[in-house]
Amino acid sequence: NDYVGKGLSGGRLIVYPPKQSNIVPEKSIIVGNTVLYGAISGECYFRGVAGERFAVRNSGAIAVVEGTGDHGCEYMTG
Repeated sequence: NDYVGKGLSGGRLIVYPPKQSNIVPEKSIIVGNTVLYGAISGECYFRGVAGERFAVRNSGAIAVVEGTGDHGCEYMTG
């Protein structure tokens, strides 16, 4: 979905496909566009690829992802 973790201000997000899935995580979109928009703290772990504009305006959240679309990490501060 788009906007996963929008405005995150603490906590932990962990997203991964089910073990019985045929998805190849490092080659598949697991979270949509504009993930972590405006996040200020917290942790995110995504087993797969994010769409475009990943972590735009992030100012403190920690994120691990296996790839992003265009314009990832724009306007990050903090």
